[in-house]
Amino acid sequence: MQLFTLLTTLLALQPISALATSQPAVRKAWTSLTMPERKFYIDAVYCLYHKPSILPKDLVPGALNRRDDFTAVHINQTFAVHLDGIFLPWHRNFLFLYEKALRDECGYQGYQPYWDWTKSDTDISAYPLFDGSSHSIGSNGVYDPSTGDYNVGPYTFPHGSGGGCLIEGPFKDLELHLGPVSIQALFDQKLPSNWTQRNNHCLKRDFNVPVAERYTNATSIEYLLAAKDIGEFQSRMSGVGTAPPGPHTAGHLQISITIFNLFTSPNDPAFFFHHSNVDRMWTIWQQRNAAKRQYALNGTVLNYDPPSAPLATLKTLLNWDGLGKAKQIKEVMSNEAFEYNYVYEDMQGQGGDVMLWHSRSPQDYLNRN
Repeated sequence: MQLFTLLTTLLALQPISALATSQPAVRKAWTSLTMPERKFYIDAVYCLYHKPSILPKDLVPGALNRRDDFTAVHINQTFAVHLDGIFLPWHRNFLFLYEKALRDECGYQGYQPYWDWTKSDTDISAYPLFDGSSHSIGSNGVYDPSTGDYNVGPYTFPHGSGGGCLIEGPFKDLELHLGPVSIQALFDQKLPSNWTQRNNHCLKRDFNVPVAERYTNATSIEYLLAAKDIGEFQSRMSGVGTAPPGPHTAGHLQISITIFNLFTSPNDPAFFFHHSNVDRMWTIWQQRNAAKRQYALNGTVLNYDPPSAPLATLKTLLNWDGLGKAKQIKEVMSNEAFEYNYVYEDMQGQGGDVMLWHSRSPQDYLNRN
C-alpha cells in the first residue's frame, strides 16, 4: 500500500523541536477574510496548479502539479486514514502540509481558512465561498438530470441541483488529472491498477441543501461537540454503521461529485476548507477538557477498524508519502505543540481545561508516550 517508501525514507523523522514561542497563527472563516485576502488565497491555489509535481514520474505519472501531489497521496493513503483511529490526526497534518505549500511555495501570507457549515446550511449557493463570484472558489455544477442517487451506508439521498462541471467562478475551467476512483476499490481493499495514470476531467459539484439543512446545522454541531469520549466523537463526526451521516460525511455529500469521491476528494479546493472545519471541531472538543482529551485515541490504523488491525497509539508512525516527513501520532495531537502553533478565530463553546498556546512546557509534550 505504501507506494512512496523511498520518498518517506528520504524525509526521515527529524529531531523533535521545542514549542514555538511566537503568537499562534489564526485560521479564519472564509467570510472573515477581506476581498483582497480572498483573492490572495485563490491566486495561491492557482499557483500550486502551475508548480510541477515533486513526486517521481515513474510512480505517479498522472500527477502533473503540486495540487495533484496532494490528491495522489490521499488516494494512496485512503485505506489507512478513514473511519478509524488515525483519521483525525492524519488529516490534521495533511491540512498543515497544504497550508505550508501555499505559504512557502506560493507566497500566501495568510493561513488555511475554514468553511463554517452552519452559515451555509440553508443556501449553499449564496454562501460567499460557493457563490461563483470572482472572490469565491467557484459555483455549483451545471444541472445534470442523469446524476444518480448517493448511497451512504443504509441511507440513500437524491442528487442535488447540479451534477456537472462548474457553472462559473474561479476553477470553472480547472483540469483535473487523477481519478475518479470507484467506490468498489474500498470494498475490494485494492486500488485499480491505472489509478496513477492521467485522466483529464473537470471539477464537478452537486449542491444538496436538504443534506446541509439536516446534517450540518447548529444542532448537529452541538450534538457532535457533546460527545463524551473520542470514540463517540469520531462516530458522530462521520457516522458509522447504521448511524446517519455526521458533519464530516455530510459536508462532502452536500457539495458532492468531485469532493464526494472518498479517494480523490482533494481534487476539489473545497476539501481543504471542509477539513479545516473538521479540525476546528476536533480542536474545540479537545480543549473543552484538554487533560483528558488532548491525547485521546480510539481505533486502529485501517478503515472500519478490523479486529486484526494494530491499534493506533501515540507512538504509531504516520506517513504523508512525498509531501512531508513521517511523524508519531503524539506529534499531531495538539494544534499548539511540536511543529504546530495555530488556533481558530472562532472557538465558540470551548471551556474547561483549555490548553492555551503558552500553557505547557516543551517537556510536557516530549514526555507523552
